[in-house]
Amino acid sequence: MCGAAAVAVGVGPALLAGDAVAATGIKRKKNGQVVVTVGKVPALSKVGGRVLLGTVKGAPVAVVRTGTSSYTALDLSCTHMGVTVRESADGWTCPAHGSQFAEDGEVTGGPAMADLALVRSRFNAGKGRLTVG
Repeated sequence: MCGAAAVAVGVGPALLAGDAVAATGIKRKKNGQVVVTVGKVPALSKVGGRVLLGTVKGAPVAVVRTGTSSYTALDLSCTHMGVTVRESADGWTCPAHGSQFAEDGEVTGGPAMADLALVRSRFNAGKGRLTVG
């Protein structure tokens, strides 16, 4: 795997692996989960917005807003050889071998043959919070 830092391309804050508490609206719990108060994270204000969370329970994770009240958490480990993918204009790209993934994690170009894995998450609409991990 590449380094421990997550790298952003202008769509959300970049966070170090253990530093989810550094960003407003993102809090790391003692059990390893990360709670995102979506209204406080500007990158998630519109559908298609993305934010990198750093490492959640050992995996590099990002959240993508996929609908009005829906969010998807993605494991950013490339399904080809496990290298952490990076944000690109259209989604995610593996810096090692060039695999490409759509914003929602669907593989669009190899050598990877599988989509990025989903990370367990649940959205509490009443509180406006997404719990990841």
